Amino acid sequence: MYKLIAFDMDGTLLTSQQIIAKESLQAIKDAKLVGKDIVLATGRSVSELKEYGEDLVNIQYGILESGALIYDFKNKEVLSQKTINKNIVEHIINILHEKNIMVVAVIEGQDYIQRSHFEELERYGMEMYHNLFRNTAKFVDDIDSLLKEKNSHFEKINIYHFDKNQQEDSYRELILEDADVVKAEKTGIEITALGVKKGNGLRTLCKDLQVSLTEAIAVGDADNDESMIQEAGLGIAMGNANENIKELANVTVNDNDNGGCAQAIYDYLLP
Repeated sequence: MYKLIAFDMDGTLLTSQQIIAKESLQAIKDAKLVGKDIVLATGRSVSELKEYGEDLVNIQYGILESGALIYDFKNKEVLSQKTINKNIVEHIINILHEKNIMVVAVIEGQDYIQRSHFEELERYGMEMYHNLFRNTAKFVDDIDSLLKEKNSHFEKINIYHFDKNQQEDSYRELILEDADVVKAEKTGIEITALGVKKGNGLRTLCKDLQVSLTEAIAVGDADNDESMIQEAGLGIAMGNANENIKELANVTVNDNDNGGCAQAIYDYLLP
């Protein structure tokens, strides 16, 4: 019998319309009523989840920022945090000085962005996140000063460039650092502490909750869900998942627009 289910968010718990379906919300409520733990496992930060606040009322725990932050939504408490080495932050500062990059820096689940960079989101290929950042980020006049002042406090830093060539140059520099570095979005790079993965976050949270990994279910659709699907006792791929995830998973459910998350709960968490 499974005690916990961890859902990726984008492409999994969220439909293609970026909402949580009513059947998913009802299934989550039903699971909570019988004492099951429902967990978010997402690359998003705490601040980036604000618009879903009412929908997340029955979800207490989050494996956020791809595992850099383990968070208790109910008590608004950081349970575990992995921060980037300050030497890497200093390297990012050097890139900031050399190139026209936008930095999104995260401390204890809160996004920080330089106001002038936000005003040029389109040039960084990030225009689709205008409303998200406007409503959830904290704006600073000088991100350089924040990076220097809080150089050992960041769980996650994303940098965005004007073009792909700049992205490639920065990636080649940062991939040599003692960190996890992945390309993201059109021109972005995501930096977290070495070893930060959703699977490691799931392992940490299960230990804190005294739940065996064999009693955990993980549900996802993309490659950044691979580690938690491998760690969990049952790995579930969404119907819209890529082929790699479908091959790794134990079972596949319907896609994110056709009740896949509710199916995962009713068929496997609450049989």
